[in-house]
Amino acid sequence: MSVAIAAAEPPPADAMAPFGAAVASAKLRRRAQAVYALLVVLGVAPLALHLSGGWQAAGLGVICPGAGFLADGGWAMLLFPLAVALMFAAFASWVLMANAVAPLVVWLGGALLAGALAGGHITPWSPWATLVLTVGFFAGCTYLSRRTLAEEAARRDARAVYLPAAMAAVEARAVEAPAPGTREMSPADLASLRYALERGLQPVEGFAGFDVIEQFQTSSVRYQIDYLLWALQISQCHYTPNFHGYLNEAQRNLIDKLTVPMVWKWWRWENLLGNFSFNLDPIAKDNIMFGGFSSNHIALYTALSGDMRYLQPGALTFRWDEKRVFRHDLRTVLEAGRRNQREAVYAPLYPCEPRLTYSACNLWGQMAHLTADRIFATNHAPKLLHELKPLHMSEMMGIDGSPHAGRMTALGIRIPVYTCNHVAAMWGWMASPFFPDLSRRTWAASREECVSFGADGEITLAALAYDRIDTGNYKKSEAGLYAQFLMLAREQGDQEVAEAIMRRLDADFGRVERDGVVSYAKASNVNNATIIMGRLLRRFDMRKLLREGPPPGALSGPVLAAAKYPDVLVAKAYSDGEGLELVLYAGAGAGPQKLRLERLRPGREYVLAQGGQVFSADAQGGAEIEVMINGRTEVSMTPARG
Repeated sequence: MSVAIAAAEPPPADAMAPFGAAVASAKLRRRAQAVYALLVVLGVAPLALHLSGGWQAAGLGVICPGAGFLADGGWAMLLFPLAVALMFAAFASWVLMANAVAPLVVWLGGALLAGALAGGHITPWSPWATLVLTVGFFAGCTYLSRRTLAEEAARRDARAVYLPAAMAAVEARAVEAPAPGTREMSPADLASLRYALERGLQPVEGFAGFDVIEQFQTSSVRYQIDYLLWALQISQCHYTPNFHGYLNEAQRNLIDKLTVPMVWKWWRWENLLGNFSFNLDPIAKDNIMFGGFSSNHIALYTALSGDMRYLQPGALTFRWDEKRVFRHDLRTVLEAGRRNQREAVYAPLYPCEPRLTYSACNLWGQMAHLTADRIFATNHAPKLLHELKPLHMSEMMGIDGSPHAGRMTALGIRIPVYTCNHVAAMWGWMASPFFPDLSRRTWAASREECVSFGADGEITLAALAYDRIDTGNYKKSEAGLYAQFLMLAREQGDQEVAEAIMRRLDADFGRVERDGVVSYAKASNVNNATIIMGRLLRRFDMRKLLREGPPPGALSGPVLAAAKYPDVLVAKAYSDGEGLELVLYAGAGAGPQKLRLERLRPGREYVLAQGGQVFSADAQGGAEIEVMINGRTEVSMTPARG
């Protein structure tokens, strides 16, 4: 595998554009305002030209959704509140499902219906009512926008005072991650990791243990697959880089689940209703939440395992029916991402779903391009990093420097949902591989403003509206808030906060241990996987996972290629390039277990430190040994002398 090409860091935040400048969004808003001004002209024209009542009612309906029914008078006025309610529902479907058609259908359809119902004349007061409603709506939007800006300005000013000391405190508290080759998972860590393994090791078509609710929003199965892969890949990179076996099998099964029709066929409707396109290919356009997210985990699997199967043409095949088949591989998915980067309104930020560009998505969905440089000996990362940083600061963050949910690209306005402490923490740890200074800044602000400790040392996190819903299953729970703060605290090396969060999760979120597997009953599948991630992470682990990977010796040295699950639980597997160090636990009772080793030097003799047993590698560099596993069991081997 190719050696990584180091990516230059973009300038620090204080040398770039101010937070929340929204330069690109301002242009989009002016465009939207110009389009609406044209609609107002079209709506007023029938009144000015003294056209028939039908034309005048339709025109008022164009200016203000539903206002045409007020012009009709009589019983038709009862349709006005219904039209307003439908318009709010249509706008919500745009935000939640990228359904850009719904607002147009309700708005213009209502205007046409009002025109059809109108008599010879409209009610004389309806133009004035339309004016009041329109001015009132925009006045309300302006008030809410200015209130938000005022709140952010107050936070910006407060942060200007405390942030320098808070950021210094982040550094002072930070506990460095253990050196490569010294880390191992505890029995509690392994019990938690088994939650992800058992979902990954079931057949590709199986979804036992998944939350199967709907496939458009945050509970979608695709996100559950992604988070389970995160957990497995963190464990492999930092604890068991020289264990393949069932750990690789679980990752492959999860990656292959992405091609199961239930997981990706929702795209037909989003692409049709959002992009007005009949293209069924889920990788092609404006879908960073699928193509971008997936490419990250495929690239990580490839880089960690050395298995190049997903570079083969058609390795990821999405089959709609016998005639419509979309054959992809890691290269084609990456190229689709780069094409989207070039063509997007906020380039290189690109839509997570049609006409919706989310902030955290545009970190997660761009990560594969960092890892891909290691795989293909390319150098895309430096340019991408320099382009992404000012755009995130300007368009995806408020003037206080906090990330918000993202932007509706057609209007240039913020997405009016999801902004909360949970999202800020998610953005914070995802930013670490890209912009470590912004990740540290986000943690410093979040720790100061959201974290409090009681007299007993127990932790409480400040929760906003969306923090109180588990977005993985839509149940009332703060599991997502605590899981994301756990991630960011670990990435910044804040063990005090991380351990306090783990205690809180164990005490209040329904910790269950069944058949050696730990889970949390008051957390969705997504958040159970996130908790595993946070349990295993240490300082800058996400950054190292994406930008560096394991040391070169681990990527070339011997591997534990096969062991029986759950009989053998692998807490450590590390090679310096010559020998192999394992720490194993018995998952199903003490006893002898067979292990398959590979990537040995063909024909060479090796010595097991425990007992001095000597064995030889076969002509392919493989060998099978038997070891007794009882409690924590160390197994280490080195090449024999001579």
